Parts: sequence; C-alpha cells; structure tokens
Amino acid sequence: MVLLALTVSACAGPDLGKQNFPRTTVTQTSAATGPIDDAAVSLDALRTVDPCGMLQGDTVTGVGTPVEDSLHSTGLDGCAVEVTDAGGKEARLSLTMGETLLLSSATQVGTVEGLPVVERDLDDPDTAEEEGCVVTAVTSETPAIGISVQVTYQGGDACGTGLTVIREVVAKMHGSPPRMTRAANSAVPLDPCALVDDTVAAEVLGRSTAKRPGGLHECHWSGGNATGYLRISETVEPSDGDDGTRVDLGGGITGYQEKRTTAGNSCTIEWTHLRTGDGEGEVVKFEYDNFHDDAAGDDSCGKARRIVDTILPKLPKS
Repeated sequence: MVLLALTVSACAGPDLGKQNFPRTTVTQTSAATGPIDDAAVSLDALRTVDPCGMLQGDTVTGVGTPVEDSLHSTGLDGCAVEVTDAGGKEARLSLTMGETLLLSSATQVGTVEGLPVVERDLDDPDTAEEEGCVVTAVTSETPAIGISVQVTYQGGDACGTGLTVIREVVAKMHGSPPRMTRAANSAVPLDPCALVDDTVAAEVLGRSTAKRPGGLHECHWSGGNATGYLRISETVEPSDGDDGTRVDLGGGITGYQEKRTTAGNSCTIEWTHLRTGDGEGEVVKFEYDNFHDDAAGDDSCGKARRIVDTILPKLPKS
C-alpha cells in the first residue's frame, strides 16, 4: 500500500459551523510506503492490551466528558464508552484493538505516527439517519488488521472524533499502554495460529492448507477439503445441553462437542481452559466445517478432535 503524503480532515459531515468539536486533522511529513514494521503494534503487543484502560483519560477527554458508568468491556479486544460534548450531545465510542479489515472498502486518509489511517463512513447518503464512522490505524497489511474506533455521534462529526481518538490510542501504544492482568496460565497472550500443528492441519483439512489470524484471539484455516476456526474468548463456560454433549479430552479436561449436518457437516469442540469467576472463563473453541457436496459421510467430530489434540499440549498448565 502506498499512501500519498497529505494533511487530511475528517469525512464529509454536517455544517462545521454547527459542530461542537473542531474537525480533526491527521498530519504527516512523509509518505507511508512499504510494509508496516512496528513492533509496538504487532499482534503480540496488541493481544495483552487492556482496551478499557486505553479508552480512558486523554483518549476520550479530548472529545467529551465520559458518561458515568458507561465504560464497559466488549470482549478481550474491545471496550466502549459514551461521552457528552460541550453542547450536550452524546457520542458512543467503541474501540477494537485487533479489527480485521477489508482495505478495499475503506478510504485512505493519511498516517498517525507512521501508521496508515483509513476510515469508513457508515452513513447512508439516501437517508437522514447518521450511522457513524469507523476510523482505523492499520497495524498489519498482510493480514489486514488494525486498531479501530467506531463512533456514533448524532449531529456531530463522527469521523473527526474517531481520528482524535485513534491519534491518542496510537500514542499510548508507542508509550506505555495499559496491560490486562491475567493469571500466569492464561491463554489470552497466546497466538492462536501457533496452537495447531501445521502437519496435522494439512492432513485433516486438505492440501495447501493456509492459515490467517482473524483478529487477536482467532485463527482461520482454509484447506482443500474443509476449513477450521479457533477462538479464545472470555465468556460463559460451556455446559451440557446448550453447548453439545460432554466429551473427555484427557488430562482432566471436559469438553463439549456439537455436530451439525443441516448445512454441510460441521463439528465444534469447546472447553474451559481457565475459570475466571461467576460462571465465566477463558473458553477455547475449535470448529471444523465441510461444506462440500460429499460432506455427508465425513467424520467431522473425529477430525475436529484430531486438531484439538494438538492444541491441548500447547496450552499453559495451572
């Protein structure tokens, strides 16, 4: 990707004279060329950042006053908050530290501290409704991943607000970003794409199997015979009934297996890696999907289990 050197204002919006925030500019002194090579925003660096810690202080006070008790987690890689501007209008800011991107659908608008910045205006030009704007600092081009903030701001400059927030977030990443506090045996810092044995994946999913991260805590495999999906999340612990049938994964680990044949032949195996309290935990989930015409006779759960057996030894022990 080559981005021309420029000074950029936010995407088109309402009459600027009626805005409570000045339109934000993103400046750069040279063109951003070549691959992104910034260790401060690598996947490993982003994986352990505390998103709600990022979405406080200078990150938001430049655009408004946080609404009391509105700050809340939206997952291991996300957080949201509402702010009130000087004129009393509210804006919702939703931060994602590892957003997967379709760069062809976004507009390149400049750089922030050497990182390309793209934005996607969500407003429908055929309606009066203001859907907002997503502004992203691109941290990786292959695969395309970035730090994104989605802004919903009725009557305000959503893209300009997003640019202001992204500038502060990138500055924190290049400084001392807040980190999550996790147990020593947490799976959260792990690269999910490194947890599956490549040889076994190729045997199970087919020749020329390729893998790619789907954000910070997901990985996808695409093979000639089937696809695979691995996700690490903090969520409600799986249980009998809602999440399939109980299966012994060995080593004292209980998993829950669910086979589906309504569309192709799929099998999901998930288990709690680490309990975090109140019925929630770090849950590891692997899904095998075969949507080919001859999928009916496939042993989807047997193949999913083969891959799960390569994941378990790589997870940290308590």
